[in-house]
Amino acid sequence: MFGSDEGEQEQRTGDMVAARVTKWALAFAAICGSASVAAAQQADNPIKSVMKIIGFATDAPKAQDFVVQSRPQKDPDYIPIFQPPPEPARPALKDKDLSALKGDLDSVEKRADAVRSAFPPAAKAVAEQQADAKKAKSTPASAGQ
Repeated sequence: MFGSDEGEQEQRTGDMVAARVTKWALAFAAICGSASVAAAQQADNPIKSVMKIIGFATDAPKAQDFVVQSRPQKDPDYIPIFQPPPEPARPALKDKDLSALKGDLDSVEKRADAVRSAFPPAAKAVAEQQADAKKAKSTPASAGQ
């Protein structure tokens, strides 16, 4: 008999604690819900004062002078997100101009190859790379692979 009375008492105590927690949670939610966004920005708002004490709210510092000066005087107009890109400043190259540009690039590439081949470490590296490639081709694959 004693066991059932203690169990019932623990159950009632647990129910009372749960009821108190629920009441406090509902009261806190009502207070937070009643505060509008505009009221939250006011300095004399009691909810914001409580939140500052708890550490959940802060005051935004005043903007530096260079920030204020760099901002536009009025709000910018609506800028559409998916607008077509602006047209290029120069027109597209004609076939003749494009082939001349390719020829210039080819001549620069040939000069760079000549300089590179005259540089001894580069020539040695190319020779080693070619030798390794020949070695790999001439070595037959073993049966285990």
